[in-house]
Amino acid sequence: MEMRPATHEEFDDFDRAVLAAFHREVTEEDRRAFRRTDEPERSLAWFDDGRIVAGTSVYTRHVTVPGAIVPCAAVTAVGVMPTHRRRGLLTALMRRQLENIRTAGEPVAALWASEGAIYGRFGYGIAARNASLTARRPVARLAAPPSVADPQRAGPAADHVEHMRAVYERVRGERPGMLDRPGAWWEARLHDPESERKGAQPLQALVVADGYALYAVRPDRDEDGPAGEVKIRELVAATPAARALLWDFLLDQDLTRKVTWSLAAADEPLWLMLTDPDAVRLVLQGSLWVRLVDVPAALRARGYAADPDVVLDVSDAFCPWNAGRYRLAGGACEPTDAEPGLALDASALGAAYLGGTLLTELAAAGRVTELRPGALARASAAFRADVVPWCPEIF
Repeated sequence: MEMRPATHEEFDDFDRAVLAAFHREVTEEDRRAFRRTDEPERSLAWFDDGRIVAGTSVYTRHVTVPGAIVPCAAVTAVGVMPTHRRRGLLTALMRRQLENIRTAGEPVAALWASEGAIYGRFGYGIAARNASLTARRPVARLAAPPSVADPQRAGPAADHVEHMRAVYERVRGERPGMLDRPGAWWEARLHDPESERKGAQPLQALVVADGYALYAVRPDRDEDGPAGEVKIRELVAATPAARALLWDFLLDQDLTRKVTWSLAAADEPLWLMLTDPDAVRLVLQGSLWVRLVDVPAALRARGYAADPDVVLDVSDAFCPWNAGRYRLAGGACEPTDAEPGLALDASALGAAYLGGTLLTELAAAGRVTELRPGALARASAAFRADVVPWCPEIF
């Protein structure tokens, strides 16, 4: 067997093999969508007698972290054919991929996990959570309807890309976990084949001066009458007033019974905006996993709420170049022989990196050990972000 990148000519076979691992077949719509953003040169595949049986790839992106935006290897298309599982192929792919990411100079890798048990052993930590939101109509009503005069425009999503791009860029700079959308990434975000709508109408955009929402309505009817669903793909607001305008519109769609959003931010404040907070349900779920590929570079790249002034004893069996003690203080992160204040492994450090999973929480879970009194509270407060991390897209 051979491990190497798949070529452009081999990428249809690559996609088929990876999707087969998820019990899916590649459609023509899939092929067109993948071609927009695929980076074959950043793929890795196992070939068995010339046939691709496992693979993974990377998108070249940037991610917002507290106080900065850093290069990020967005890991995607990870799969092993059912005929070749339990042979160590995935472990070998992950190790080579992280070595390649390090060589490329990207200090951070991130991914969405299809199964949460897989990636912790490769040093990834759960760094963000999203919320699955369901609001019940007509009881979900804003307690303070918008009073600001702000023209609303709604129509096919593709007609409003430039406005949405500008709003997204404003918000992205302040929200850890959000990724840039260069090149064809906005086109990919609006991908809306009929085969994937599950009965919903074509994707629409609602735009106001400081916000936008991507949504579609799925008409339905039952014995009690109209039972349609407003399905939100993304809602981004730069101001509270814009958020209120967007929700006021989405909660007022005739012939619908509920509004759903599977990738809302964990701190989405809609429930606080309603006359009846119980009219909306938020179910938290893991979203973005983060892996520090170059520990000192990654820790230097982000900002801190205060000076951590701590020595970290980092263990990293999967990427041994990271293992060691580091003094994190005054914006610097350098190797040291000083006595450590905290001991933790790479996955715990990845979990804390975006500032949403607190070091104190990880310590309570037995994943961080305080070795010097006061080090845990000081470092946890320093790592904490002002805003809860959110990644609004699965890649």
